[in-house]
Amino acid sequence: MLIWIILLVGNLAAGVVMGLLFLAYRSPRFSRYRISDDPHRAMPDERVRNVVLFNLVFSPGLIVAVCYFFGDTLFYDHATPWWLMVVEGVVAGVIYDFGYYFLHRYPFHEWRLLRDQHALHHAARNPTPLDAMMVHPYEMWAGILLFFGSIAAVGGMHLYTFGVAFTVFTVLNVFNHAGINVPHGPLKVIGALSVKHDRHHHSMLCGNYASITPLPDLVFGTVE
Repeated sequence: MLIWIILLVGNLAAGVVMGLLFLAYRSPRFSRYRISDDPHRAMPDERVRNVVLFNLVFSPGLIVAVCYFFGDTLFYDHATPWWLMVVEGVVAGVIYDFGYYFLHRYPFHEWRLLRDQHALHHAARNPTPLDAMMVHPYEMWAGILLFFGSIAAVGGMHLYTFGVAFTVFTVLNVFNHAGINVPHGPLKVIGALSVKHDRHHHSMLCGNYASITPLPDLVFGTVE
């Protein structure tokens, strides 16, 4: 039962964050903080809506399916020291961060393997909250499977740890596409993520490939 509550809360958190950021981006009050007044999408609005709606339906479906069929392998709920739960989360996060870096940099950018599919996401030169879901299904599913693969790589994790990890995973993807840079208080963190990813969208040849932290880009010299 707890696993389904976690999935519901994580998805609701991402939805609320996306809605709030979308309202902020469209609000005259925050207009001076927009990175760009125009996302410069090389795609008709109708297709954008269709892609976003498809991902809103089928991506949660894939997550539910993975948890249903592999939940007993990926998660546990017996008593565990708090420090071990922290280690599980940190190690899985590092594996995911570097794994996503290589997935994003090579199959999606430098190789031809999935470059055409990833170009759909780069149709927005200056991303907004809506563009967090404007990705090819192959890309969305690859990211989801990498996330669960990172959990499997540490031998599974406690459900409490998964609750935190899943919420961070879903919400950070939205923050990356905030489209605004508010240089005040805790919103500075969101602004920094958004600016970093905005630079990445300017060209299929730009860096900033990492998702969670800039560490992989710093290690491999691809910070833009």
